Amino acid sequence: MPDKRTFIALPLPDAIKEKLKMVQTQLESVSEGVKWTDPELLHITLKFLGDTPDWILEDVRNEFKRIVSNVEPFQLQLSDLGQFPREGEPRILWAGLQKSPHVVYQLSDEMNTGFIAMGFDDTGKRFAPHITLGRIKHKVHEDLLSTFYDITLEPEVFEIDRIIWYESCYRQGKLAYLPLEEYKLKSQDTEKQKST
Repeated sequence: MPDKRTFIALPLPDAIKEKLKMVQTQLESVSEGVKWTDPELLHITLKFLGDTPDWILEDVRNEFKRIVSNVEPFQLQLSDLGQFPREGEPRILWAGLQKSPHVVYQLSDEMNTGFIAMGFDDTGKRFAPHITLGRIKHKVHEDLLSTFYDITLEPEVFEIDRIIWYESCYRQGKLAYLPLEEYKLKSQDTEKQKST
């Protein structure tokens, strides 16, 4: 049986997906050369694990739960639009996040440390939280970037209340992200109230 391709991510609220879908729609007329992310699959990757053998799935699940077990719900805010690499020919178009809270970077660091110790690769890239809107596959329309950067992204605040370990796979020829483990974030205040 082939290894699963997995990653850990922050899912987005439907309202934010809808807002980002509108950005993609505004670019339809100049989207030649771009493979847009299905709005239903938009997310913020914390750690890409890649090929994950069956024999290690339970260990990964336990490490995932250990890392996220004390994280409380937190807020993020949409920022501007951008590209990777930041200079030269773009390969990825993204929506940015304004002043991401410390917890996001801490989660990424802990996952890097924990999963590298389990034998997963370190990408070597500096963590930059973002939402991938599309990937450049070949020569793009000459007006794509100017149109892209003309779009104003409203700085909407949204709450993150779950972290999910996903399998990336194809179902009936279509890319799908299947949750392998979902952790609902709990406020410590709520937990204290329950115990009193």
